[in-house]
Amino acid sequence: MVDKQQFFLPCFVVCAIFSVLITAQVQVDTDPKEIVVTENQRNVSLLCRVGRPIQFCTFTLPNSNQQVVLNPDNPGKDGMSYFGAGFQAGACGVTIDRITTAHNGQLKCSLFDTDRSNEGFINVVVAVAPEQPQIQLERPTSASAFEVNTEMVAHCIARYGNPAASLYWFLDNEPIYEGVSQPEYQEEENQGYSVYVTLRRHILASDSGKHLICRAKHVAYRDEMSETSLQIVVNYAPQALPETTVHGLTLGRTVDVTVAIHANPMPQVTWTVDGVTIEQGQEHDRYAARVPERLENGAYNVTLTIAGLTLEDLSRRYQLQASNQVGMQDYTILLSSQNAEVDESGGVGVGGIIGIVLAALIVLVAIALIIMARATGRWCFRGKGSSTTTSNARIGETDTVDEPGAGQQLLPTTATTTATTATAANKPAPIYATINELETEPNSNRTSDERVYNATTVPILRPKNLRNPDVIPLQLQQRPSIDTESVYSGGSSVFGDHNQVGLPVVKGNRWIPSQQRELLEKQANLLMTGANVRRKRETEIF
Repeated sequence: MVDKQQFFLPCFVVCAIFSVLITAQVQVDTDPKEIVVTENQRNVSLLCRVGRPIQFCTFTLPNSNQQVVLNPDNPGKDGMSYFGAGFQAGACGVTIDRITTAHNGQLKCSLFDTDRSNEGFINVVVAVAPEQPQIQLERPTSASAFEVNTEMVAHCIARYGNPAASLYWFLDNEPIYEGVSQPEYQEEENQGYSVYVTLRRHILASDSGKHLICRAKHVAYRDEMSETSLQIVVNYAPQALPETTVHGLTLGRTVDVTVAIHANPMPQVTWTVDGVTIEQGQEHDRYAARVPERLENGAYNVTLTIAGLTLEDLSRRYQLQASNQVGMQDYTILLSSQNAEVDESGGVGVGGIIGIVLAALIVLVAIALIIMARATGRWCFRGKGSSTTTSNARIGETDTVDEPGAGQQLLPTTATTTATTATAANKPAPIYATINELETEPNSNRTSDERVYNATTVPILRPKNLRNPDVIPLQLQQRPSIDTESVYSGGSSVFGDHNQVGLPVVKGNRWIPSQQRELLEKQANLLMTGANVRRKRETEIF
């Protein structure tokens, strides 16, 4: 018995679950789930569908038991017709020809397959435009204008809209965010919703004459926007100004000295010129005080006319006093015949600054060019002195103009014994200073050939500028070979002074470039070193 109960109990549970699944309703998908439409909107389509074929479907209007049966093969009824892909696709939709307030609410769709009904709901909101928004002010007094620094409390209301409108505050088309409260909604009986937004703002003098705007946004409005505005009136004393200079006045002509001041209500003005008081609308001597001219946003032009402007007029300080019911303010006015670009403090304006910058750039460029020219040895810096750059130094190169006597013979050529051989006769020496032969004995056994070759021939020329190469080829052709034996020998009385090292003594001072002098000194040191080594060897041998 127990075994049978254990067998039938699971079977009963499975059957119960299967029965519930069969009899349960199938979920209905709706597209859209919620929609906002306007009254008299045309051809609005709504769709319900399930995942299996259906036999037929109906739609039920909100707040009503009226059902409309829809079929793809039948025409519409009561302004509602079938919409969808057909019963086989499990689709049942409706197209409403014209929206009315009767469609506002939950629209129910019922889809039937065999003996079951599957239901879905679509929330339809029929938008109704609210009334035009209104601005209500809380005034602390009965005055029509606000006082400066007092708090203004304003309410914006948009009544009877479905859904409720969205409200925004502006001051002359500039949005206001500070001091704006959260919207408050109130449902009106059978008339939709009303919304309230409050603004709290401290009044400034600059607010006078501006428009406070409340703008409502709603889908049922034309252009989806409606607004209302209120001009703000603020009473305040004349506003202070720093010391003002009126520029561009012409000497000898009748000029108007005009200053713009802000005040509300209109101020009364008085000018003081060199201790003389001139009320508005009055004249004195060459001066006339005009009545203030009204501008926009609480501004007034206050003008003093001067006939035949003089230098004395430009040196004066003019005092202006403006007053109204709220307060009083004093101003100091200066005159100038210069344009406004010149700074009142005596500085330079934009044009002067640009000129200074350009002049500084020109000076910097000139300095850079001078430095480059001096570094490269160009223009007027070339040839004025010996270049410190090794690559530009040339031995024998001097100024651009050669010294007088450049390339000429410094010492007269010493007469030599007439050469008897062809070799001695062919040695040219017209431009070289030749030292006499070393032997002093008249009856020497040496030949004239040997005497000539034992003599030392040293070229002694002034520095020659290499830019004048006309003498160089001649020198190269006439330069004889130097007998190093006679240079390094120290046995002669001529070379008794070892510091000479074969160089003749020059009594007069002559100019030699620094680099050429350094090279000559190096050559002399080398010659002296060689002579010392030679003498040391000869001493060791003998």
